[in-house]
Amino acid sequence: YRLIKTHLPYDMVPQNKKGKYIFVVRNPKDCVVSFYHHTVGFPRHYNFADGHFDTYFNLFLNGQVDHGDYFDFTRKALNHKDDPNVLFLRYENGRANPREYVLQIAKFLNEDIYPAKLLADNERLLNLVLDHSSLDSMKKDPTRWCSDRTGYQPFIRRGSTGGWRELMSVDQADKLQERLEEVFSKEELEFLGELYHK
Repeated sequence: YRLIKTHLPYDMVPQNKKGKYIFVVRNPKDCVVSFYHHTVGFPRHYNFADGHFDTYFNLFLNGQVDHGDYFDFTRKALNHKDDPNVLFLRYENGRANPREYVLQIAKFLNEDIYPAKLLADNERLLNLVLDHSSLDSMKKDPTRWCSDRTGYQPFIRRGSTGGWRELMSVDQADKLQERLEEVFSKEELEFLGELYHK
């Protein structure tokens, strides 16, 4: 297997019927807050170290950030959620139950091989995967993930869900909700989860 991690929109990812595609979506409220901290923390890349959240929020809402418009990006991937070689995951589910999340990915990759390997020997391999993919583990050596950020927010910050309230006003949250309801059907929002609809 070859693993390719990308932030490219679905329609820009090379397609192959033998390939398997895992798309992870995070609710836009937490996404914009996390992306803001990411952007502020890379001053040599973004020149936004002193930028304000309200400014960044408007850029995000208008699709003027890396990877373009969140809603268009998610829309393109969601159109393929039922394709047999696509696994569409919600970030929030992975945070709530990482064990089931990992097993779901293993089953998708090869139902006949990977779940049994992870569960063998008193779940030894599964526990290793869970440990090494935990936020605590990823925080231990942040240079595995990014360049030096001395003096700025760490690259691996909280990874929590619902933390958007720390920076976002009710009016901003309502604007994101309006966009969600413009772009996605009620059924799609329910599929995405409770953080995507009122």
